Amino acid sequence: MLPSLVPQLDSCKQKDGKRPFLLLLLAFGLVFFVLGRGSAAETAVNAAPADATDWRMPEAVPSSQPAYGVNFISWAKGLTPVSQTRYDHGKATGATWNRWPLYWNQIEQADNVFSWAYQDVAVHNDLQQGLRLDAILLGTPSFYTTSSGPTRTLPRPVPGHPLSIDAVQAATPQGLYQPVFTDGSNILGPGKQINSANRWARFVFTAVSRYKPGGILAQANGWPAGQGVTHWEIWNEPDLTAFWDGTTADYAQLLKVAYLAAKLADPNAQIIFGGLANDSAKLTFYNDVMTIYDGDANAATYAYYHDILATHNYLYAWRSWYHVWRAQNTLAARGLSKPIWLNESGVPVWDDYPGPVCEATSPFRASMSEQADFIIQSAFYATYAGADNIFFFQLYDDCGNQPGGTNFTPVTSCTGDPLLDPGGDAFGLFRNVSSAAVSGCYWEHPNGDTPRPGFTAFQLLTTHFTDVTPLWRLRPGGSDPANGPQEWIAFYQPETTSRILGLWARFGAAETAVIPTTNANGSALLLWPDGTSQTLTATDGFFTVTLPPATNKNAIWDPTLYPIGGRPAILIEQDTLPPTVSVSGPGLATTQIELTWSGSDDGSGMGTYDVLVSVNGGSFVPWLAGSTAVSAIYPSELGHSYQFTVVGHDRAGNQVSSTPITVVTIELTEKLYLPIITQ
Repeated sequence: MLPSLVPQLDSCKQKDGKRPFLLLLLAFGLVFFVLGRGSAAETAVNAAPADATDWRMPEAVPSSQPAYGVNFISWAKGLTPVSQTRYDHGKATGATWNRWPLYWNQIEQADNVFSWAYQDVAVHNDLQQGLRLDAILLGTPSFYTTSSGPTRTLPRPVPGHPLSIDAVQAATPQGLYQPVFTDGSNILGPGKQINSANRWARFVFTAVSRYKPGGILAQANGWPAGQGVTHWEIWNEPDLTAFWDGTTADYAQLLKVAYLAAKLADPNAQIIFGGLANDSAKLTFYNDVMTIYDGDANAATYAYYHDILATHNYLYAWRSWYHVWRAQNTLAARGLSKPIWLNESGVPVWDDYPGPVCEATSPFRASMSEQADFIIQSAFYATYAGADNIFFFQLYDDCGNQPGGTNFTPVTSCTGDPLLDPGGDAFGLFRNVSSAAVSGCYWEHPNGDTPRPGFTAFQLLTTHFTDVTPLWRLRPGGSDPANGPQEWIAFYQPETTSRILGLWARFGAAETAVIPTTNANGSALLLWPDGTSQTLTATDGFFTVTLPPATNKNAIWDPTLYPIGGRPAILIEQDTLPPTVSVSGPGLATTQIELTWSGSDDGSGMGTYDVLVSVNGGSFVPWLAGSTAVSAIYPSELGHSYQFTVVGHDRAGNQVSSTPITVVTIELTEKLYLPIITQ
């Protein structure tokens, strides 16, 4: 959950003590120093990538995106569902997806003895509330583990701390390498049955069979056709030993077994590769698993045993682009294309209870205002890279990284003593409810159950930043357009024929952005993360926006880095201006004319081209219509004069004709046909 170049603490993991980030700093300071220099890609974040096309224009426009989710709108907390208020707050974010775990170790309480009561309540109520579920399957029962380690004694479930596992639960389950099916094979087919010796296969099959559309719970509750759990995430952060202490090959087998068992139960089930923490020690984990599958004769038949790849990012907004981009590369190297979800992203705040309110430079944290800025920046980065679904972690603070029941009174004066000035992990879009019985942790906020600024920022995304396709990305404001002090990321929204441009200062100085308009009226809507808006009018075809400086420097692996840029602005304007189009060809030709043409449009992107031709001064007539090509060969005849013009159409429906070019085809004299003979 934390930046990939340092040993990570995860709010999804149980940690002891009141100051987990401070303890991390003290215990691993040297490791931070070494690993903080990290990969070449990380140290190059403030420089242009080797391939500038990754920054300016995507090679192919992905489908409209993104969808939105929030972690832990609810979870399997007991026989009583979470409050309607919590559901209402979750839905008010605009998110349509919820994400929480179904713990195998809580459900299978003895060999082949399952208890689904808590999960039934949560699943049923989520679906009744209209939420879709990213259901995580994880946590090996102690009697099925193949390795053991020190366990942390925790009551289950832990109120307010819904995603954590003990050391023993991270172990590889017994029977994982047994055949999935009773016929001794790992091949799907009609009439196949699960081999009970493979405990994990049996659990996955049983869970999917219970909660799928038309499954056991659907039949018991009379759900309409199609209603049920369709998306299953296989473990959480398997690249962290805190969640998975097996080998990379063991996880590859875990995912493979889950895929086959789930597809037997529900052929339409969507299997999600467990969300990656992107830990620096295993930064190539996804590619390593895929390499194992490269040697599996059946992997291509079964989509490399997953339908979706999930990845995580915290604090450092740029990495939301980087991790999605890396995953795209891993897939593209194999000729594959799959949805990629950023299904955990966020940053805890220090300047609100539980704090630590006395530490403005608290490692890996941000102010409430910076948290809101991160939400916008992370979404723009991830969506530009091609993320299809973006989840924020999480709806409430709950217990952060602490055990259930953790609490302290708000600090009213700072002493500088970490024991006297305690702090927690305030991840939430909402502050915890002011009741120990309801919140489970940190229940003494004077304004409990109220939203933080990040809530408004997230609503801004779900309201305005939907169904978009990437256009271009620039870093202007300096001598190098790929490495200037401003970040500009542009998208096109087909439904509104509008360009949506996110822009912010990258460093600790305010910037003035001068943006050419795409609108004939020179009018645009400017939005800020706090929900304020204004109508801008262009002057001489340009908008001018002042971008506040970046303020967050809480990345302890690099004290010079601003992991969150300055307050982002979102500029929305319709694209009503035509593109720019040109055509070129030879002045003289014979029996064929090689033509090339090009177009550019910063408001919506180029759509199609029509190529028209005029012969010997006649009327222009279509030669090519609705083409996306940018070159072609025209079959000409000798002794004629041709004119060509290209009509370019942008995706907003604007069009323009190029300046015509003239090509003359010449008669070849007889002498030119004679062979050259020398003695």
